[in-house]
Amino acid sequence: MTDTRTKEWLWRGFLVGAALVLAWLARGADWGVVWRSAPLLLRGLGNSLLLTVLSVGIGIAAGTVLAFLRLYAPAGLRHAATGFIEGVRAIPQLMVIFWVFYTWPAMTGTSIPGWSAAIIALSMIASAYTAEIVRAGIQSVAVVQWESAHASGLTKLQAMRTIVLPQALHTMVPALVSQAIMMFKTTSLVYVVGVIDFFRAVIIVNNRDFAPGALYMTMAIGYFVCCYALSAIVRRLEPRYVLTD
Repeated sequence: MTDTRTKEWLWRGFLVGAALVLAWLARGADWGVVWRSAPLLLRGLGNSLLLTVLSVGIGIAAGTVLAFLRLYAPAGLRHAATGFIEGVRAIPQLMVIFWVFYTWPAMTGTSIPGWSAAIIALSMIASAYTAEIVRAGIQSVAVVQWESAHASGLTKLQAMRTIVLPQALHTMVPALVSQAIMMFKTTSLVYVVGVIDFFRAVIIVNNRDFAPGALYMTMAIGYFVCCYALSAIVRRLEPRYVLTD
């Protein structure tokens, strides 16, 4: 308890110190540009949050399917799921976006709008990483739980639904929220396909008015506040998802 309280005070001290440094650096910044450009910046931030919600939602659904395919599917499907998961995780995330927006249309002759390409690419990334979270969560459940379920007369599907998944959820929820944080930061890459996310909105305003101090500080604060809020959710959820002996 003492170590935890000490870490909390150290973290708070770091935040206060960082805030004071930012305040000192911001004393000469042109904050009027931020105020005048607030509608565009808020629109970009809203787009980033929307992309995060959509990609994480699709990623959880698709990632769960991929995890089950990797664990229990016949060899062909299992290898295909494994190849997709490892392939997407192994290449830079920006390359996934490029591949969806540029390479796929070049191969098929069908163009993809920037928004659609962004959602598809981010969902692919989210599903690949989520699949590993789900797989690890399922495999973290002790084998004795399966054996007890079978001894009770439950089928494999019933054991998975009523015994294994509820326990696996204890370890998966904090990791899934952390994944959402990562996806929110990853939305900053979709500017390359013309989507006006928070990052691109700041760049547009800075190219027009050139106020990097105020604008980049606003961008950093925006990302920090959103990510810190999601991190706070993890800290609140963690105690509820700790298994007891």
